[in-house]
Amino acid sequence: MRYEFMVAGSVSETVEAAFPELTVTKSAAGGTSMYGPVDDDARVRELLERFDDLGISVVEMRRLPD
Repeated sequence: MRYEFMVAGSVSETVEAAFPELTVTKSAAGGTSMYGPVDDDARVRELLERFDDLGISVVEMRRLPD
């Protein structure tokens, strides 16, 4: 499975380093897209908790086609 997490604004290098499993790109709408492989639902929850711990609001999350 692959997931995309959209966050508002840009993210720092520190945040990028906290998610080495995700690819980070700036979106045309002014936010940041972070996407990559996710093994299972437990891993999705872990990533969401990590975003929350860093004070980053996920504005959209979606499963991508494999």
